[in-house]
Amino acid sequence: MIEWLYLAAQAAALALAAWFFVDTARSKEVGRANVVGVGVLEVLLLAQLVTAIIVVPGAEGGGKALFFSYLVTTLLVPVAALFWGSIDRSRWGIGTVAASCLIVAALMLRVHQIWEHQIDVVA
Repeated sequence: MIEWLYLAAQAAALALAAWFFVDTARSKEVGRANVVGVGVLEVLLLAQLVTAIIVVPGAEGGGKALFFSYLVTTLLVPVAALFWGSIDRSRWGIGTVAASCLIVAALMLRVHQIWEHQIDVVA
């Protein structure tokens, strides 16, 4: 994992969650700006996945399947929530996307823990 990319994804997920929760409080629907925000988060997560695909297979240690399952889940959660949020025209549509950003932050924290403690990558 690239540390600065991990931190950027964490910061983006938490910032988007805060922004989307404000939009929830203001009873807004999912808009184009929200889609762009989730797109930026997805690019960061995809870059982390590509890096992991390159680095992890040759690494020592267990937990590779768990690591990749968490990483793929982080990619799928925001997209599914964005789809669900754009279908739901109530104020809770954007709330679903906001909650998904918090879930991504938690999943990325777990991915980082697995990286630090179960996978031995020699830099």
